[in-house]
Amino acid sequence: MEYLIFVGRQPILDKEESIFGYELLYRNSEQNSFPNIDPEQATIQLLVNTFLSIGVDQISGKSKSFINFTGELLIKDIFSSLEPDSVVIEILEDVEITPVLISRIREIKQDGFQLALDDFIVQDQYALHTELFELIDYVKVDFLAVDDNGRRGIERFIKKYPHIRMLAEKIETEEQFQIAKNSGYDLFQGYFFAKPEIIKGVEIPSNLNLHMQIISKLNDSDPNIDEIANLILHDISLTYKLLRLINTMNFNAPKSVGSVKQAIVLIGLRELKKWMRILMLLDISDHSSSGRVKALVSYSMSRAKMCALVAIRTGYPNGDEHFFVGLFSLLDAIMKRTWDDILPMFPFSEEVAETLQGKNTDMTPYLELAIATERFDMENINKISKRFGLSKEEIIAFSNKANHWARQLER
Repeated sequence: MEYLIFVGRQPILDKEESIFGYELLYRNSEQNSFPNIDPEQATIQLLVNTFLSIGVDQISGKSKSFINFTGELLIKDIFSSLEPDSVVIEILEDVEITPVLISRIREIKQDGFQLALDDFIVQDQYALHTELFELIDYVKVDFLAVDDNGRRGIERFIKKYPHIRMLAEKIETEEQFQIAKNSGYDLFQGYFFAKPEIIKGVEIPSNLNLHMQIISKLNDSDPNIDEIANLILHDISLTYKLLRLINTMNFNAPKSVGSVKQAIVLIGLRELKKWMRILMLLDISDHSSSGRVKALVSYSMSRAKMCALVAIRTGYPNGDEHFFVGLFSLLDAIMKRTWDDILPMFPFSEEVAETLQGKNTDMTPYLELAIATERFDMENINKISKRFGLSKEEIIAFSNKANHWARQLER
């Protein structure tokens, strides 16, 4: 069974019933309801699922994403990785408004984010902190929870702040929609238009972001080994795997390697860059309960080594680029995403990227030979090996060596 992740989304429409944005909702299954979970944890997991795993482009496209935040989360520094133009911060109705919170909201606003008050009703605390409303962009009013008199009070209150757009939520009938439009609401949300939709994705470990930071540092013109070692140490699993691989693979290393920095010095930055990509795929396999994913990762490892061995044999001194083509050749199947979505996440060379997309490059025959070998496709094996001037015995030897190497990694 796949380890799936879920995000709920409900469209927010304008007066012409065109999509303006989506409210994003935490879900932990295909059951379309909010599970019993702490709201702060729900938002954190929603952010991970949306921005690190599935991808906000798959969920909201170019529309705005409305996301609920508790008072505790508003204070925390978790906004730096979010895109201000695409995220609207919804402040929950039970958040206590204080001068400290208003100061923090002002900082968030200065960073370019828009803000909404969720399930708004006129409270005494709002009269004490009217400066809040200079910072707010949207007010959401629940048409099921607030009666006609309550809504009229809210509408009178908000008219003092003409820059604020009113959003009518829980709209369930044509009559409510017309009342909201006639009462000055700009945006609309509710079952009358659409129930929340569940978007599913295959979980990719959240430390993928850390892996990419490390690979980015390794690509610097003058990489800082201390910085790289410190980043690796941020992930216990990654640290353990790197040291275990150094200690078990043939790197002419001492019997035991005791530190990440020592490991980096021993194997060198070029080798580390290669192994970081390998460890990333192994992490994906370890975080999945799916036999399908584990099998795809195993095939990826064998393909990588096969491509590199043939590349070295045919005149490429280290075969690194060919190795990467084999290693990532199944990433679209593993992540269940298109190459157009995946490629911006990785600093591949143009030729590697084109090969992975199925375009015909100088690297394509190497990948095709690796695939033909794993499928025992003798016709293609003979055709490509003849082109490369390889004997049948060499192909068998390379295949055995690649499979043995991949099995070592799975221990």
